[in-house]
Amino acid sequence: MASGLRDTLERIRSKSAVLLEKNDILKSEKESLEIQVNELQAEIAKLRKTNEDLKRSYEYLAMARTVVPSREEAERYRAIIDKLVRDIDKSISQLNE
Repeated sequence: MASGLRDTLERIRSKSAVLLEKNDILKSEKESLEIQVNELQAEIAKLRKTNEDLKRSYEYLAMARTVVPSREEAERYRAIIDKLVRDIDKSISQLNE
């Protein structure tokens, strides 16, 4: 009976040792995964900021493109301004006469 109890205790000790080993392995894996998660979260935050900056830049460029006239529009506006300047010069010369 005493030897059966010793065998049972020895089996429990060996199984406990295996469980403790597995527990230590799992703890170290958990710690490394937590570090990795923190690094990935920092990278995600950085990428989100970069994404927002790029969106803002895109919006500015899109807005600038709509504000800046095309070459044809610029030439048309220039022609209108030239005509207005000639009309003003003509009016001034008529007033001086």
